[in-house]
Amino acid sequence: MTVRHTETKQWSSDRELVDEILGGSLEHFELLYEAYFPRVYRFAMKRLRDAAEAEDVTQDVFMTVLKALPSYQGQSALLVWIFGITRNTVNRRFRKKRPLLAPLEEGGALDVAGSEAPADERVEARRILTRAEQVIENDLTPLQRRIFHLKHLRRQSIRSIAEALGKSEDAIKANLYRMRRSIADGTPGLDPLLRG
Repeated sequence: MTVRHTETKQWSSDRELVDEILGGSLEHFELLYEAYFPRVYRFAMKRLRDAAEAEDVTQDVFMTVLKALPSYQGQSALLVWIFGITRNTVNRRFRKKRPLLAPLEEGGALDVAGSEAPADERVEARRILTRAEQVIENDLTPLQRRIFHLKHLRRQSIRSIAEALGKSEDAIKANLYRMRRSIADGTPGLDPLLRG
């Protein structure tokens, strides 16, 4: 993965940057993203040792930053605050439940241990996922749908997607960010379902 090193701040204070982003300035959010993406990615990569997982975590971190930005109080540097979010996101990846498989000797087949979720929760989950599919189909551009397919269904890296589509890695990252934001905005209840 090619990481651009634009870690020098292009704003006079963290508070000014946050206020501009909260005021709706996409340009200022992109400044923050460009400045801190390399550090967040390197941190995630060092902990997870998997490029695809590190890219996913980095995208999740910036989605969380955007949602949580109104709560930023300025008591620490913005970078420190973002790294708190990054550590929590990486730690959630480590805590994700892995399915327990029964040994072959017991039943002769691989069964996932544990019980199924209650029927009403399964119905609600299906409703939310159906809505997410509709958002992907109707709200994303053809390019974004292709990127979604390559990233989330084929599990390709940002670099390989960029090469396959003849785009820059930054263009792919920007599209991933916009896609995730569109899907999250159009599908209330999706985040808790995916994290659960």
